[in-house]
Amino acid sequence: MHGHEFGRASGMAPRARIAVYKALYRLFGGFVADVVAAIDQAVHDGVDILSLSVGPNSPPATTKTTFLNPFDVTLLAAVKAGVFVAQAAGNGGPFPKTLVSYSPWITTVAAAIDDRRYKNHLNLGNGKILAGIGLSPATHGNRTFTLVAANDVLLDSSVMKYSASDCQRPEVLNKNLVEGNILLCGYSFNFVTGTASIKKVSETAKSLGAAGFVLAVENVSPGTKFDPVPVGIPGILITDVTKSMDLVDYYNTSTTRDWTGRVKSFKGTGTIGDGLMPILHKSAPQVALFSARGPNIKDFSFQDADILKPDILAPGSLIWAAWSPNGTDEANFLGEGFALISGTSMAAPHIAGIAALVKQKHPHWSPAAIKSALMTTTTKLDRASRPLQAQQYSETEAMKLVTATPFDYGSGHVNPRAALDPGLIFDAGYEDYLGFLCTTPGIDIHEIRNYTNQPCNYSMGHPYNFNTPSITVAHLVKTQVVTRTVTNVAEEETYSMSARMQPAIAIEVNPPAMTLKPGASRKFTVTLTVRSVTGTYSFGEICMKGSRGHKVNIPVIAQGNWR
Repeated sequence: MHGHEFGRASGMAPRARIAVYKALYRLFGGFVADVVAAIDQAVHDGVDILSLSVGPNSPPATTKTTFLNPFDVTLLAAVKAGVFVAQAAGNGGPFPKTLVSYSPWITTVAAAIDDRRYKNHLNLGNGKILAGIGLSPATHGNRTFTLVAANDVLLDSSVMKYSASDCQRPEVLNKNLVEGNILLCGYSFNFVTGTASIKKVSETAKSLGAAGFVLAVENVSPGTKFDPVPVGIPGILITDVTKSMDLVDYYNTSTTRDWTGRVKSFKGTGTIGDGLMPILHKSAPQVALFSARGPNIKDFSFQDADILKPDILAPGSLIWAAWSPNGTDEANFLGEGFALISGTSMAAPHIAGIAALVKQKHPHWSPAAIKSALMTTTTKLDRASRPLQAQQYSETEAMKLVTATPFDYGSGHVNPRAALDPGLIFDAGYEDYLGFLCTTPGIDIHEIRNYTNQPCNYSMGHPYNFNTPSITVAHLVKTQVVTRTVTNVAEEETYSMSARMQPAIAIEVNPPAMTLKPGASRKFTVTLTVRSVTGTYSFGEICMKGSRGHKVNIPVIAQGNWR
């Protein structure tokens, strides 16, 4: 890109055939009716996997229950037809209950950060080094370059009606004053709304013959996400407001002006570093700040559900992928063949691709079996073998790292190789999903019948008995017994069962061991008892260790109540 090779990258299932259905539009988004029609069409066409980097931007007005919103119900029909569904968790993190994906038949994907960090720096003539981001080459040679601010190189002061400082219009700037110098620009609100772009700044600087450009952020709303943008000329975005002030102060003190404020001489100098090489950290994976968090909700008054979401964590930060040159969604990548984008929208396709590989190896597995294989084989440790960390806001709204929980990562970070041979699976079919719906308290039975054409004649006692590879009891009173069924998809094997839980809840699993022949299924029970009421969730896990080396782990989450 721009003549630089950033490295090699591959899709998860590079030989998969991809069908694309258009149901959404730029800026406007779309209507759920169009998305429903697209899903139905895809199922009719016989797709194996649905990758959905979409979700409702507000709770639907038509249903009380999250699981019965039109989107989720359509996906239930897709899963009934044997289609595996991966959906982005949403980008409303790091706050609790921000998920836009709710139902147990969907695989909800959270976003992880990997080991690459792209950084750059601006060296000023006064010796200060200002950190920033810019996927750009360095300024030439060992020499320094003069700094000129866009507002000081206007061709005609009457053009002030177009905020020239954001460097979107080369025609209002004086090429004679910019050529060979570093152009300083301001990061205005237009960059947030998308009417201005870093790509356009680089094009402006290039067409005026500048040696490079600097974009300074002078005020910022908390939570603004700055991603590096690949540009063909030296350029840097200074995201830290205090560093931007250092730059402005240096520029003002080194620039002499006449009594009207017009510049007499530009004396500020600087150089831009090389930002093309990533710095690799041993901290991956981490849960991305923006990744939506649990607990999952069962209705739109935000009551906690007995189903864990998200389900799984996958790479979703600074993901390189092919891009349509005439795609208009991202002004920074207009005309490019590749783009570098972050979001749970990038994480979901990783899971979709890995699911395709699992389905290729096990063509007769149900969507629930594939989901189970992905979830029970995950990792909950980073590359340095520490428990996974999650990005969070500190009190000052700066970013900090905290120990992650299943509400951040679900069952853990995907491990594709292990998922191909999980040993045991937690299987479920359409009837189980119906049973889950029919057992959910407060749900309207007529509504279920309306959507599924099925009566509620199947119950599982409690929604937490739905056979999913995680256990969530949002309202645990005294002692409750949860059941699960596992099916052996490998050779005959004996599994020893163990469980651990944070001290507020006691946990016991029965039987302590079980032997399963190939294809055989066995039930086990998990007994949870409230020891103390803390007002918060307790986390734990059940580990099943096989005599042939399979390891099957499922997270356990419960909140104790007096009644």
